[in-house]
Amino acid sequence: MTEITKLRRLRRMSHFMLDKPSVTLRTGGLYFSSSAVEKLSIADYKNCYISIKDGTSVDEATEVYVEFNNEPASDENAPVKMGQKNIGCVVSSIGTVLSQINHAKELLHKRRNERRLFLQKDNSINTWFFQIAPQFGTKSKNINDLPAHSAIYQLCFRGTVNRIGETNNLQRRTAEHKKDEIPFDEVRYCKMDNLSDQERKNWETYHIERFVRDNGGLPPYNFQNGRHIN
Repeated sequence: MTEITKLRRLRRMSHFMLDKPSVTLRTGGLYFSSSAVEKLSIADYKNCYISIKDGTSVDEATEVYVEFNNEPASDENAPVKMGQKNIGCVVSSIGTVLSQINHAKELLHKRRNERRLFLQKDNSINTWFFQIAPQFGTKSKNINDLPAHSAIYQLCFRGTVNRIGETNNLQRRTAEHKKDEIPFDEVRYCKMDNLSDQERKNWETYHIERFVRDNGGLPPYNFQNGRHIN
């Protein structure tokens, strides 16, 4: 007797109804999902400070903290606008704040799914934050005169990414790639002089894994993945 196949129908689920709180970067504001509104009790607050770690430059900041509060609105304290029935909310009028944070500014030009970031809690100060991946925002076609920064980088040829890597000396490493006859006419990179070697390698891995996810395979001159992010 032929066994009858049993089916289980799947229900559509909006990302905004998932349990994990998230925030989406928009031009001029931040959109917080309904799960974020619930988890952070955002409906209880009128304003929000946007902060980075003290001692971190806006050029290299990857963690952005959100401090919801009921203090008076100011140039630092942005208004919170709740959605209908408290489904989501927007922290508005912060375009000039986001434009100061290099990685956020670069991310605003990306697709919506790349601008959606998950919130994490810093238990040491009881404050929520989201992490923005370093972007390859600096681009140079002068491949013979690159700086000696620590960096993550992309080697591109006619607009196509041929390799993603990391190095403690961009100038030396790209010279080595030229000797290896990797074709590239542009280098896109993110300076990481103030990050540890491990942090730099972790971000290399992040971008390689994202490339594989979006393109189905490694860049043609990446012969193995970067190190796994712990």
